[in-house]
Amino acid sequence: MRVAITGALSYTGRYLSKLLLDNGVNHITSFSRRTTPLTSHLLNQNDLSKITSKPLDWTSRKAMSESLEGIDVLFCTYWIRFEVDGDTHEKAAARVGELFHAAKDAGVKKVVFSSHTRTSLTSPYTYIRGKALAESYLRAICSTSSMNYSIVRPCGIFGDTPSESILMNNASWVMRGTPLFLLSGCGGEVFQPVHVRDMARLMCDLGESMHTTSEELDACGPDAPTALELFRRLNEEVDGNGFVIASGLPTRVIGAMTKPIDWITGDVLLDTDDLDLLGSGLTRANNPDDELIKGRRSLFDWIGEVKG
Repeated sequence: MRVAITGALSYTGRYLSKLLLDNGVNHITSFSRRTTPLTSHLLNQNDLSKITSKPLDWTSRKAMSESLEGIDVLFCTYWIRFEVDGDTHEKAAARVGELFHAAKDAGVKKVVFSSHTRTSLTSPYTYIRGKALAESYLRAICSTSSMNYSIVRPCGIFGDTPSESILMNNASWVMRGTPLFLLSGCGGEVFQPVHVRDMARLMCDLGESMHTTSEELDACGPDAPTALELFRRLNEEVDGNGFVIASGLPTRVIGAMTKPIDWITGDVLLDTDDLDLLGSGLTRANNPDDELIKGRRSLFDWIGEVKG
């Protein structure tokens, strides 16, 4: 099986690459400018010798198709987190749609796309609406061709180390340094993230089933705590200095309160869009009865093991 990943050395891509190589894939094409792994663990030098990185020309369907010639399975994890400098989630969906067209033109047998739980074309959230649009492009292209597809639906990912879960790592940092950790709203919103190894396993299994199609599965873990339950547990495990409180405040106020921390760290601690999405009711499985969910790694166990 000949495979390509839109970022084989990035976050989820590294774990997916390792599984594919361990399962006998001899070479992976990584459509990215990144030539070194995001972190040094996981992939050894022998693994890295089997991964070739080359950027995609997103402006040319023909060039993308040429890059995909000979590829059996395309794993698409590409997306943008924020809308910045005129680049929108709708534009990201359009780019991905062009990539799917290029894959069809190149004779790719299957595309596995990383989307999000509870997508909708009418969602008020641009991130969710963009993902839904990308899904619609993929379904339409496959319905009129012999190319197969799978869609996996995460709503958040945590990894082997604290730094591989941005949300939890940032929250731990705040908890250790401030007397209060304020949640927006009532704190009753459910969050059901997945461990990155389970996410990679699901994508790998679907990709290796080249001749099946139309699978749309949740990439969620077995724990689905409310925000209040999650962050109080995290506060206990990381020996936080204060209290976790559901403030009743809107997300824009909480987001504004974190801006000084952004200036200090040079990073975005909690974007208002992230907070809105966490409080939207969309960060949980579409199908909570999916048997695959029960066998995945526990978020609470992970928190106890790595402790931010």
